[in-house]
Amino acid sequence: MKKIEYISGNEDLLDSIGFLWEKLNKYHKNNSKHFSKKFSKFSFEVRKKGLIDKAKKGLMKIEIARDIEKNKNVGYCISTINDRNIGEIESLYIEPDYRKQGIGNKFMKNALDWMKLNKVKSICIGVSVGNEEVLSFYEKYGFLPRTIILEQIEDKGN
Repeated sequence: MKKIEYISGNEDLLDSIGFLWEKLNKYHKNNSKHFSKKFSKFSFEVRKKGLIDKAKKGLMKIEIARDIEKNKNVGYCISTINDRNIGEIESLYIEPDYRKQGIGNKFMKNALDWMKLNKVKSICIGVSVGNEEVLSFYEKYGFLPRTIILEQIEDKGN
């Protein structure tokens, strides 16, 4: 089993996870049925700016999983609490070779404990269409589909 250390912080850690976020975005681009073009235009800098703006209005927790022996970051979880006291798992990614080793469980447990400590009203997670395989993972923590949000494709407008 790989030796993993966990680093926790706030938005100051965003630059440490940029390359991992890019891998998640590429996954979404390749698996999105309707929005590949949108994912291909979406950069980490744009995402980072949105997250920093969100952190200014509330709270943010970033946790990074780091392979000690290889000295590299292998996963992350970004959680936020907004100004209405609603918690959200914003983004979670683990390198394929490190999945099914308890890293995701640790991320979820720590994020949910942090939100509980901060007495959030509710917690949500957005899952992109094309990534439904993660639904069973989130279901283990009590998250179930509630709403399907439709978005108009820019090219198909009236």
